[in-house]
This record gives sequence, C-alpha cells and structure tokens, in this order.
Amino acid sequence: MSQARPSSIREIATKLGVSTATVSNALRGTGRVSSGLAEQIRLEADRLGYVPDHTARALRTGKSNTVGLLVPNIGQPLFPAFAQAIERAAKRRGLAVLIGDSQGDPQQQDFEIRNMVARGVDALIVIPTRGTTITQADVPIAVIDSAATTGNIAASDHREGGRLIARHLLALGHERLLILAGPENSLVARERVEGMCEVFRQAGVEPALQHSDATFEAGSILGRELDLRHFTACAAAYDALAIGFAIAVKERGCSIPEDMSLTGFDDLMWAQIVSPPLTTVRQDLEAVANHALAFVAGETGTSGIFPTKLVVRQSTARPSAFAKGGKHAE
Repeated sequence: MSQARPSSIREIATKLGVSTATVSNALRGTGRVSSGLAEQIRLEADRLGYVPDHTARALRTGKSNTVGLLVPNIGQPLFPAFAQAIERAAKRRGLAVLIGDSQGDPQQQDFEIRNMVARGVDALIVIPTRGTTITQADVPIAVIDSAATTGNIAASDHREGGRLIARHLLALGHERLLILAGPENSLVARERVEGMCEVFRQAGVEPALQHSDATFEAGSILGRELDLRHFTACAAAYDALAIGFAIAVKERGCSIPEDMSLTGFDDLMWAQIVSPPLTTVRQDLEAVANHALAFVAGETGTSGIFPTKLVVRQSTARPSAFAKGGKHAE
C-alpha cells in the first residue's frame, strides 16, 4: 500500500480560508498572526499530518534549517528541560535541533561548536560551561546564561529570583540563614546569591555562605557535614543542591520545615515530588527559548531578561521555638 502524501501549506490555507503566508508565519511563530488563528492553524496542520519539507527548503534557501544547541552537562536535570523548550520553539519555526554536550569541559565546548558549524547548522544556541565566554562563531549565536555574562542574549532574572527567596524567608521570620551558594565560578549562581544577600543585608541579616558544586551529591555531602545548630533556614542556589541537602539532614533527625526551612531554585520535577515539596523559584524556560530562537533567526537584535516566579510549597514555614533555640542535629 502506498503511503499517504503529506499535506502542504497550501492545503491548510485553503481549508481555513487564509493565505499561505499566514499559515507559514503561524507555524514558524513569526509575523503578525493572532494567537487564536495561530492555534487554529497549528491544530489543522496536526490534523492533516503536515510535515515541513526541509529538503526542498534547504535546496531553495541554501540553509539546513537546523539549529545547534550546546549544553554544559545533559546529565544535570535542568538542561534536558531547556532542550525541550528550545526544541518546541524551533519546531514552531520549522527548524530541527542538533544537541551537543560540552561535559563541563571548555575544550569539549570549543570542539562541539566547531563540529556543529562543520555539520552545517544555521545558528547556535549555547548554554556555556562555567567560567567560559562565548563571543563569536561562524554562524549567528545566542548565549543563554545570566545578565552578567558577556554576550548573553537570553536569561532569567536570576538576581530577582534570589531576592524573591530572601523576602519570603524574612517574611516568615528567619534571621539565622545558610546559603548553599553553588560554584564560585558560576555567574548564574553568583547572581542568585547576590540577590539573596542584598535583601538579607538590607534587613540587617548576615547569611553564612557555603560554596560547592551544583549537584545532588554536593548537597548531600553538605547536609551530612555542616553544623546545623546555627540556622533556622537554608536557601540553595539550585534545586539539586537543596534536594541532596534535604535527604541528608533528614537522616540526621532534622525535620523540614519544622526544624529548618529549605528553598531551592529552578523548579525541577524533583522539587515537586520530594517530601516535603520544595519551595523554589521557577524560570520561564519557554520565554527564554523563544527569545534565543528569535535572535538567531534575525527576528530581534536585543537581549532579553525574563521574570522568575516564587513557588511556595511545604518546605518553608515560620521558625519554631525549637529551631530558634539552636537545637538542630549536630
């Protein structure tokens, strides 16, 4: 049996009584198409089984219609979520995504950039390895990191996210605070921690800072080794740190949030399923991804910083009299 012929943009346009340009813009997420009509066009495209003809477009335009995405460590849970957001934004523009992993190695990062360009990607989106700077490539490039990063094009407002956490903990009455600050060479972690410290110090509170890697394992080590008697709350610069810390301190008999409140940052899936669910800060990954794609597609020439949102769950509460007395597990 012969396979059914894929539908075309013209068929979708005829079905809905709109121009082919309107259909094309809606599917690519460009142009001035109302959200209602764009959604109607996407639904009709799905119903008809429309698949962009990448080969024909590549022959016509001399482009591969492929975007390279380079992440610093695909094994860390935030980066697959970023990759999904980039892939969704790319699909709306009829683009494919080629993913590379720099594995936390600056030399591997340089290799992956050269390799993707050699494979013919039309543009690059790079989440850089800590302590590195991406300034140029042979194709348009969008860097996703922090507002303080050289060449940054799209980022969440990490500093304001830190402020949101600090205001929340102060409003609950916490004054003896530990910050799991993440890596010292991470501009993202630095922005988050500086936002927290700015608000704490304005309130006359001096938090204790503990630097480490940004992993679950690092949080677990800190949770086993730190003297907890001095703190009623702990703010982690990453969810992975917070969750590792939470599991370790509970094994020592420290109850969250009764003995110690705990916050994270990123709102990973883990944050929702850990017990108790973690108070954290959520990034708008879709907005960051869309802006990065718009930049490399030539639709905007400006950088964008996108708001974060505090998500309050059960890991934070007012400090109890027991916690205020400094009787945590040693």
